Amino acid sequence: MAEPSVLNEFAAAAGEYAALLRDPVYDGRALPRGDDLHVLVLPGLFGNDFYLTPLRGWLLRLGYRPIRSSLAVNAGCPDRLSAEIDKELARSLPPGADLAIIGHSRGGILAWALASRLGSRVTKLVLVGSPAGPLAQALRTGNLTAEIQRGVSRIVVDAGTAIRRAMDPNCAFPACDCSFLRALRAGLVPATRVVSIASEDDQIVPARLCQVAGAENIVVSGTHSGLMTNAAVYRELARVLAASG
Repeated sequence: MAEPSVLNEFAAAAGEYAALLRDPVYDGRALPRGDDLHVLVLPGLFGNDFYLTPLRGWLLRLGYRPIRSSLAVNAGCPDRLSAEIDKELARSLPPGADLAIIGHSRGGILAWALASRLGSRVTKLVLVGSPAGPLAQALRTGNLTAEIQRGVSRIVVDAGTAIRRAMDPNCAFPACDCSFLRALRAGLVPATRVVSIASEDDQIVPARLCQVAGAENIVVSGTHSGLMTNAAVYRELARVLAASG
């Protein structure tokens, strides 16, 4: 797989955002209304809450209660990042309240571990352009295959590893036994509905690496970077979040 051009990727993603703003789905008036469910939204690698502002505003308009990640940047030790998200949940999520989680790319991996720890309180886990499912399975079986390691863009993987070593030099993930890794290995409870949305055009995390066994797997078109401002993704999110069970 050819490595994507960063400029081309971002230019195409900007076009997807512009298309979303013109699409009736973004208005939201014809979509099913939310039921005040709290929805935590987690950014991808090197991202933060800023680029997720349109999605959180849309969720609020539909009648949900969006919660930001509070991460300055999704980079570095995932155990440290999980602890930061936990603090935000302690501030924003009422005790015992149910939660849906939407995670983009690396944010989906953080979301999977969090859903594992919270158990049945997480009613829906939506992974967007994320290899979380195959990665969790590989860690459970001890078979972190070359396909998984090669499948994700090497530019992104190498950059993420370099930043993690610089920011958190004591982090040895995945060769560690931190609480994050244990949660990732533990799996999810049956009560959590898992949906994975991937793009057939994704050159960073190919759609085949987003497939989750036993989950609802959806394939759309669009760039990896633009998935969180992709009209097709918003239509799927509206349907999934409104569905019972």
